[in-house]
Amino acid sequence: MYKVIKIVIIMGILSSIFSCKVEKDISIYRTEEFKKKEQTFKLSLDEAGQKCIEYILKEEIANDGFFDLDIIYGDYYIFKPKWEPYNLKTGNYNLSGIWINGNTGEIKEVKTNKRIKVILENTSHISYTRRIEKDKEEN
Repeated sequence: MYKVIKIVIIMGILSSIFSCKVEKDISIYRTEEFKKKEQTFKLSLDEAGQKCIEYILKEEIANDGFFDLDIIYGDYYIFKPKWEPYNLKTGNYNLSGIWINGNTGEIKEVKTNKRIKVILENTSHISYTRRIEKDKEEN
């Protein structure tokens, strides 16, 4: 009887360990991890930023005239065309935005309430920011 209970407990522990959801890698802009992750991509941050501008203009996505990027999430640069509040106390970061895959260039607009825990240092973190405007040559 004790063997059966012991086996059930061990199986329960093992199944809970191996069934845990693994979060994607998070790299914060202006950190060494971000630089290393960006180097593994085919698209640089500036190239992805340009693709983001083109996508926002083409799809006429509501924006503040600028967009920001704070993180790479998995293989995606996450650009924010509208300002969103970030609470340093909770560290909750909303994953909504324009996602651009750094390897394939795939672009998708993600609207979600999903949040991840990220600490963006209040005094030292500065987002990657670009102005959203058409190329001067096109005007």
